[in-house]
Amino acid sequence: MRGVRAIHRQAFALPLVVLLSMVATMAIAVMLERQGSQTKSTIRHMRWTQDRHLERGVREITGAWLTGASRRLDDIAAEGGHALDLTMADGRTFRIDIEDAQGSILAAFEGVSEAEMGFAQSAYDAILLRAPDASTLDAWTREVGPAAISAMTAPEAVLAAAVTPIIGDGQASAMARDIVLEREAAADGMGGTQWLRRILAEYITDIDERRSMQRLIVADPNLWRLLITVRDPRGGFSSMYEAIVEVDGREIRRRADSGEFRPLGPFLLWRRLDEAQIEATLRGLTLN
Repeated sequence: MRGVRAIHRQAFALPLVVLLSMVATMAIAVMLERQGSQTKSTIRHMRWTQDRHLERGVREITGAWLTGASRRLDDIAAEGGHALDLTMADGRTFRIDIEDAQGSILAAFEGVSEAEMGFAQSAYDAILLRAPDASTLDAWTREVGPAAISAMTAPEAVLAAAVTPIIGDGQASAMARDIVLEREAAADGMGGTQWLRRILAEYITDIDERRSMQRLIVADPNLWRLLITVRDPRGGFSSMYEAIVEVDGREIRRRADSGEFRPLGPFLLWRRLDEAQIEATLRGLTLN
């Protein structure tokens, strides 16, 4: 009988041991998973903190360069756009490239003067009719900057849309073609801004309308896109940022030191580009 009872006790104890082992194993697994999640969260937070510090440093360096730039931004852009190379103490490299950001139509009218509001709204309404799809409309419009449009970089369709309400669609298309053809020579330093005045005079006969248009279709833009690239010591990408600044080159120091509080400093826009935006930007730089 004693042997039978012992066997029964063993038979009862074995499942209990297995059950306890399973519970312990599950508890350990939960603890390890929770610890892993906490570790991942800590690593994400550390990376976020590092990225934030890097971005603030990049923005401060860019802002400091703007206030002390020894060359006009239009001169830098005309020479290819490469503005600055800087090697940091940790081995990362810092590069600024500049391009005309005014070759599009303003799509947000807050802050537009009363004198320019009619032009801004009519130009936007006209580009809505010309854009074949949403992505093209995004490329042909912008949210910040002045109502004036750069004749040096605006696509032909943008230029035509801007003046269609004034001279009609047919004349506007012809004028836009003339501007695109003439600006090639202007980009090589030929003719200054007189070539644009001549074209405007050919198509717009009313003196007051022509004077207004000379302020709104310009060959000397003052809105600039800055691409700031940071590479790690091995040459790979660390990050890329885009900034928009409104300045004519001669007024950088005065505008940046005006004392007016701006959350983004001298920038109208500042953002970090994601992987898709970086790839698209690099393709554009390669094509240019």
